Amino acid sequence: MASGLYRWGSIFKSKYRRRLEAAPRPSYKRPEIMAEKDRIIIVGGGPVGYTAALNLAHYGIPFLLLEEGDEIFEDPRAGTVHPPTLEMFNNLGVTETMLGRGYIVRNYHYRDRKQGLIAEFDLGVLADDTPYPFRLMLEQHKISHILADKLSEYGDHQVLNGHRVTEVRQNGGNVTVTAQTSGGIETFEARYVIGCDGGRSNVRKSMDVGFEGFSFEERFLVLTTPFEFADHGYALTNYIADPEEWCALFKVKGPDDKGIWRILFPTKPEETEDEIFDDDVIERRMQGFHAKPEAYDIAHRNLYQVHQRVAGSYRAGKILIAGDAAHVNNPLGGMGMNFGFHDAFNLTEKLAAIWLDSADEALLDRYDRQRRTVASEYLQRQTIENKKNIEQDNPAERAKFLDDLRAIIADPEKQRVYLRRAAMIEGVARAASIT
Repeated sequence: MASGLYRWGSIFKSKYRRRLEAAPRPSYKRPEIMAEKDRIIIVGGGPVGYTAALNLAHYGIPFLLLEEGDEIFEDPRAGTVHPPTLEMFNNLGVTETMLGRGYIVRNYHYRDRKQGLIAEFDLGVLADDTPYPFRLMLEQHKISHILADKLSEYGDHQVLNGHRVTEVRQNGGNVTVTAQTSGGIETFEARYVIGCDGGRSNVRKSMDVGFEGFSFEERFLVLTTPFEFADHGYALTNYIADPEEWCALFKVKGPDDKGIWRILFPTKPEETEDEIFDDDVIERRMQGFHAKPEAYDIAHRNLYQVHQRVAGSYRAGKILIAGDAAHVNNPLGGMGMNFGFHDAFNLTEKLAAIWLDSADEALLDRYDRQRRTVASEYLQRQTIENKKNIEQDNPAERAKFLDDLRAIIADPEKQRVYLRRAAMIEGVARAASIT
């Protein structure tokens, strides 16, 4: 039985869904005849931008999406989808497609590099909280493609690639967006702008708000390999504690859907990129994690600078931000992308109320309060705590953490309480409670 915590869903399923179901699906409008200014501009064609786009299309609100790249960016990054996110996407008719494209993960491991398996968490204890008591491992670029394919069923919108937004300005009741293209500078106008353009967001910079927080000294190295770790007792998702070199290990389907494993390592601040990417160094890392007779086949390697930051405001008049433009965090727990999805659903619900039923624009201040509050209370705190726990080098604190994990899995109710937070159910409920 679902928890019914998601207030955005009640509005969507009633007032706006009835409106959409009562009317025929709008026929496709050629971009050149879209009403000038009477639209919303989305900046950024990643998974959060496409989520905002599909929601607006479903509400019947015209929009223009501007993306800097020529196509959907396919570099391997986020790959975890949590239960409340699956509930939200179900309202858009894409959850079943997503489930068919990824791995359903019903349990995950906390391990110690010396002691082995410490705790196996069973997401099935959330069966009374959500119809999706599991994680889905599905890469973010595949999610973007699924959303883009669904978007093709709708009209009254335009997607322009190769448009790098450099500035956003408010002028009276509208917003002007300036973009650099291969053909020169172009400007566009709209009633609202949603910035989903990542951690270096030019939309956020145009709002002139802070982006407070910090950056980790160490960079995160991500390696991918087809070696089948499941044959050696690993779950499809694993967090491995160690005071010297913690790891995170998980499996996604990869480019050919045959399955590939990603392993995340911290690196030392003094290590150069050439040293980190050296083939012998990478092989030593992998063998140190799991020794085997043959060398590892490394299909992909990448290095990331990781930050923990939250924007000072998610709204400046008619300019709004969501996803990494509004908050960034370390990847432990797989929360960042999901948090951006939740931003997009929350924001587009409020824009629909304003656009379709002339609701007060003060709703957008509530969006800021709800999402920025939980970004600090849940996203930042939980992801920082996740990293602190698995890298703990104080022996007493380390032992306590591992004992606490054992105690949690020994008690189904404690495990449920723990997983409601880890699976992001509690954070969505908290946001909904903020008026």
